[in-house]
Amino acid sequence: MKLQSVMPGFVLACVMHPSQNYENSQRRGSTPMIGAGLNLLALLPCPVKVPIEQAFDEYLATLPPERAAALRCQLEGNANIESDYYNTVEQLTELDQFPDIIISPGFNSLFERPFVERFIQTNRFVSVNDYAGDRHLSALGVCDPTGHYTMLAMNLLVPVVDHRRLGGRPVPRCWADLLKREYENSLAIRGHKDGTFCETLLLAIYKDTGVEGLRTMGRNVRYGWHPSQMVKAALGSSADAPAISVMPLFFAQTLVGKEQYSIIWPDDGALISPVTMLVKTEKRAELDDLLAFWAGPQVASIFSGAFFPAVHPGVDNQLPEAATFKWIGWDYIINNDIKKLISGVNAAFRQGRGENIRCA
Repeated sequence: MKLQSVMPGFVLACVMHPSQNYENSQRRGSTPMIGAGLNLLALLPCPVKVPIEQAFDEYLATLPPERAAALRCQLEGNANIESDYYNTVEQLTELDQFPDIIISPGFNSLFERPFVERFIQTNRFVSVNDYAGDRHLSALGVCDPTGHYTMLAMNLLVPVVDHRRLGGRPVPRCWADLLKREYENSLAIRGHKDGTFCETLLLAIYKDTGVEGLRTMGRNVRYGWHPSQMVKAALGSSADAPAISVMPLFFAQTLVGKEQYSIIWPDDGALISPVTMLVKTEKRAELDDLLAFWAGPQVASIFSGAFFPAVHPGVDNQLPEAATFKWIGWDYIINNDIKKLISGVNAAFRQGRGENIRCA
């Protein structure tokens, strides 16, 4: 992938300056979160929220005025409302309590057992394309084999090494290397305000190495931070900063060109956290004009330009020729209780670290 530079100030703004709601509240809906009556709720990763908002405004302007005025759409930064919305999902028992289209990143409550049993296994949501991705992504199996979730793009997680703080220790070459004793108390990973940690990383470690691997990872992690804090620490002078930080590629590439840092593309692949879309089966045809935008090449290009590889066949993700990826897979997601699994991997991780980890 071409690791172009983005100003660090923009990266920090993703967290420090929450975006405002749409100006046209009548079109976009002035009451987000629950979703009843909304045609669309898009919970977007912060790197793509503003450009997608702008593109969506332009797209709506091409629709007949009466059609655009009738659509009720809400676009939000996922980090701003994720806990409020996802904590509500389990309490909702009727289909009409949900938006017609839901776009969200990561492994959230839309993958958890109550939602799956009520609405996925009963075919209330349907996938809208069968794009397999480019030559790099096609072998991954990005299409949900059950035909319910649509993967739009993926957030890639990679380790970033600070050679000044790594000292004479070897550079990790695969994800399992992060479990080595020599990295004890030397790592930073994503930490959430609710005391949980990066589920994408923990699920991958658990799938490969089990509970003991999670405990070992807990021993080695010193900080649970938002990626913007990792970048801020890397650009600072504190000797207390981590030697290795696991962060999204979007944030990692802000350090390109700085000699003391290396972005490591692991031999076993960059970790994948999916950005998915759910569409009500009964609304699929009625909302074809909205889906043409959200599953189309323009949104895919915006994701790709922010280092979120998109699965649309018309987009060049500019990935390294030898790029590989680590994806836990749809079978693993479908055949496990994700909520129970995420709770369990966090518990095992904390056992390894005790109470010493520093969270945001």
